[in-house]
Amino acid sequence: MWNSVLIQRTLPLTISYLLLIIAAISFDCLLHIAHLAWIGRYLGFTGTAFLVFSFGYSARKKKLMRNGTLKFFLWVHCKAGWIGTLMILVHSGIHFNALLSWMATALMLVVTGSGHVGQYLLKKVRDEVKLKMKQLGAAVTDDDFDRQQYWDILTVRTLEKWRTMHMPMVSILMALTLIHILSITFFLNWR
Repeated sequence: MWNSVLIQRTLPLTISYLLLIIAAISFDCLLHIAHLAWIGRYLGFTGTAFLVFSFGYSARKKKLMRNGTLKFFLWVHCKAGWIGTLMILVHSGIHFNALLSWMATALMLVVTGSGHVGQYLLKKVRDEVKLKMKQLGAAVTDDDFDRQQYWDILTVRTLEKWRTMHMPMVSILMALTLIHILSITFFLNWR
């Protein structure tokens, strides 16, 4: 199991995801220590702009945009999504004042995790499992082969379903974000 694709690919992704959360907490703490916590309020706008910018990948994939390679747009999507998520996590900080904030932040973390799965794992895992199966096919007995490949095949089958979860969650996150922006605008003290 320790040589399985599940462990070899999931562990680095888990660390990357945890580093995002640790970076957000650290940045928020530094802002509080420096008495600059008010900056977090404006990071919500900037983070949302980065997330909107990251939708260029979807537009390019659906051929709404013709210029640029899909690989470049995926790279921009991932980087802008990571930076936007970091800024919005700092924006939300530890000051969850309403149920909407909790739901939006939790869903954003789930969507970011889902994006990690799609970006890093699915294609690489699929290719690695095919390669391993070819390499091990003649070298081991059937029982050994089945045991060695169980975790890899299970991982691939699970990861192939990621997009069916990712896209609806992105839509719900967009709706929660819009509700958040409208409620802030409506209840903002304009004096």
